[in-house]
Amino acid sequence: MKIWMKYLMGAVLGVVLALVLPLEDSGLRTVLGFLFDLSIRIGRYALLPLVLFSVPVAVFEQNEDKAFWRGLGRTILVLVAAVAVLGLLGVVVAAAVRPTRIPLVADASSVGAVPDVKDLLFSIFPDNPMAALVSSRFLLPTYFLAVLLGLAFSHDRAATKPVVQLFDSLSRIFYQINSFFVEFLGVLIIAAAARNVLELRSEARADVYRPLLLTVGAEALVVALVVLPAALWFFGGKKNPYRVLYALLAPSIAALVTGDLYFSLGTLMKHAKESLGIRRRANVLDLPLAAIFGRAGTALVTSTAFIVVLSSYSNLGVSPASLLWIVIFAPIATLLSGASPDRGAMAALMSLCSLYGKGFENGFLIAAPVALPLIAIGGFLDALWIGCASLLLARRSELSQEKEARFFI
Repeated sequence: MKIWMKYLMGAVLGVVLALVLPLEDSGLRTVLGFLFDLSIRIGRYALLPLVLFSVPVAVFEQNEDKAFWRGLGRTILVLVAAVAVLGLLGVVVAAAVRPTRIPLVADASSVGAVPDVKDLLFSIFPDNPMAALVSSRFLLPTYFLAVLLGLAFSHDRAATKPVVQLFDSLSRIFYQINSFFVEFLGVLIIAAAARNVLELRSEARADVYRPLLLTVGAEALVVALVVLPAALWFFGGKKNPYRVLYALLAPSIAALVTGDLYFSLGTLMKHAKESLGIRRRANVLDLPLAAIFGRAGTALVTSTAFIVVLSSYSNLGVSPASLLWIVIFAPIATLLSGASPDRGAMAALMSLCSLYGKGFENGFLIAAPVALPLIAIGGFLDALWIGCASLLLARRSELSQEKEARFFI
């Protein structure tokens, strides 16, 4: 059975389970919350060591070919440009459609702390470099250390050859461990889907939030079925783009159900190699970096939600000056959300409200009751986009080998 079929079956079973379970049973919701947290931890289990041991080998191999710095610059440029473009698209759609204002809420639960630039920098440069390996909450510290190791491997090839061989072996070992977990994530997705749908049933007021959710959902469909295929066709050699989207079904379903991009990243790395034919030296370098800095789907959802939230505070609507401000700062807020793989659009919305100021710092609480679907839709588009971006970059560097759709895993 294809992996995406297992994930889809798990998602459907979880949704059905959530629709028949009683909302009033707090004990049941506690159990589902525990199973959800456990599922996320299992899904991420092999990710950090896979990045730690694979990235240095990829950096070393690309550095030997004199292609690392050029490739890194191209990757960052593509990722940041996509975040800016989809952020602008979200602003344009929200300004044109003007979804219904949401009544101000006096009491809403917090959805976590606002990401802070200082804390992010401190996480990259901790007191002890080994601290980067302690937590998988944020991949950038581990990724940064891994890149430094890969560059150091090229300094004295005779001295570093045994270590390179060791890292190469460990990379392949953890890839197999990751593959083992990927095959069974469909079971974990049952608990994730059940918990999220149950929480949504108990929190969301459909009549109030329906216009916002319909707008964001329509944007997601257009981007997934039109914008991304068009980008793949124009920049990917005018080949059938929908076979690429088919190859990315499994990681996209995982991101949609859980809202956690790191949960789906292991699946994405496996499909990038075995379905899309992207070589390891490109796959393991581009995908983690895209998960940190390339969350274009989150930028789209964040900019749309922010305009709705901002207009809810005033009967005058959003001024042209405010729209320009959002176009500039929504991508910045999205880049900060890389430290919150499980909160995506809400973390970016919190950062955007904080940057906007003017007594609007807690404006994100208006959208808190629909945080789960906003995060899920953003994560779904993020997974699709970074998979497409990785393939486009690999084709540009001639580091991919086309495979027939019938051989996709």
